[in-house]
Amino acid sequence: MEEKEKFESKIIEVMAITIVVITILFVLSYQFFFSGIYNFTAKYGWYSLYTIILVVANATTIYHLKAYRNAVTCMAGMMMGMTIGMIAGLSFGYIVGATNGMFTGSVYGMVVGMITGAWCGKCCGIMGLMEGVMAGLMGGTMGPMLSVMMLNDRILLFTPIFVLSCILILVGLGYMVYKEHSLSEEKVIKPYPLSVFVITCILAVLITLLIMIYGPKASIFI
Repeated sequence: MEEKEKFESKIIEVMAITIVVITILFVLSYQFFFSGIYNFTAKYGWYSLYTIILVVANATTIYHLKAYRNAVTCMAGMMMGMTIGMIAGLSFGYIVGATNGMFTGSVYGMVVGMITGAWCGKCCGIMGLMEGVMAGLMGGTMGPMLSVMMLNDRILLFTPIFVLSCILILVGLGYMVYKEHSLSEEKVIKPYPLSVFVITCILAVLITLLIMIYGPKASIFI
């Protein structure tokens, strides 16, 4: 098996392990801390699960893209920045918006989307960076707007469809970069340490949950 196939298999393995580890940590945290928060399961139970899934999905895609960062065209780099900025901003804004409202969801979605979009798009210069920032701004504000509008219209049924759609787009982006690497003359894969990936996922889930629980809330959530 060549280096690229080994790397792809390793990513899937680490992604699965990371989801299991974070889920175990969340269960332990619930037993010793979150269970003491009034009505935690009803308010945050499903959204906590979706947070874990979305964090690992976005982080895995970003880790995958950055490993191939030296083997993509300028157009592909722009697509990376735009897609990650949009999906990260949209998904995190949606989840936080569903528990806290438009303000907190928009601010958090914008911050996450613009930072990740800029970081992924900067491989092709200022154009890719700007694509990422603009997509993060748009997705970060659209996500909470969508979830707040869905609150009284089967949001618990719509959310898994929304999460699955985001994941499918991220998978498509990863496949695009994989094919770009196959056609490129640059065959070097330069992944970041896996420990950085796992720690980043854990911190991202923790920060998101704390914002959901303690962040400013709209009057309809109080």
